[in-house]
This record gives sequence, structure tokens and C-alpha cells, in this order.
Amino acid sequence: MLIYLKAITLFLLLGIVYPTFVFADEFEDAVKSINRRDYETAYKMIVPLAEKGKAAAQLVLGMMYFKGKGVKKNIIESDKWLFISEALGQEAGKKNRIFVERQMNSDQITKAHQLAKDWLKKR
Repeated sequence: MLIYLKAITLFLLLGIVYPTFVFADEFEDAVKSINRRDYETAYKMIVPLAEKGKAAAQLVLGMMYFKGKGVKKNIIESDKWLFISEALGQEAGKKNRIFVERQMNSDQITKAHQLAKDWLKKR
């Protein structure tokens, strides 16, 4: 399990540190905060980007919720943001969502998916 988590973390970091699309300076600054392990600052920077529909930021936010980095650990919020990132085209969102959902019960998954669908409808 630990090896699997490390592999996912490495996968995420590669995707985060070398994004295929360059977002606003805010995203780059948030990534720098993550690399410095200043997760609270990163969280404050990532949330507005995720709420604006930036799929890479949603992926990062989902993993922050999953790991409890900069925010209280919340597997439902994690899955919600990973579902949204996947829906908006972030392939890593799908891979990480599948991993996270293996650790959830069906009620948690249903709740997370409904929250994500509600968010997407308001968009």
C-alpha cells in the first residue's frame, strides 16, 4: 500500500511540476508552495483556481483533501474534486479517483459524485 501511495504521489508531482498547459502565475505559485511543503498557502491558492474550473487545480485539491495536506482530510471532498477534474479532461483525475474510491464505501462514493454533479451543473 505504501509503495502504491508513493507511486501515485510521484505521478502527481510529475504532472503538477511539469503541467502540459501553463496556467496563471497563481497555479505556478501554488505548485511552488506544494514543493516547499507549504500546503496551507498552496490550499489558499488552489481553491479559487479549482472553483474557476481549472482541472489541474481540481486534481491537486482532490489529492490535498485525500492526504490531509493543508486541509483536514476528507475523502468525500477528495473524490468530488477528482471526479470534477476528470469530467473537465484531467486524465490523472480519473486514475486518482479510482484509487481513492477503492478506500470508500458506496454511500461515500454516491455522496461525492452527487456533490460533483451539482458543482458541474452550476458551472
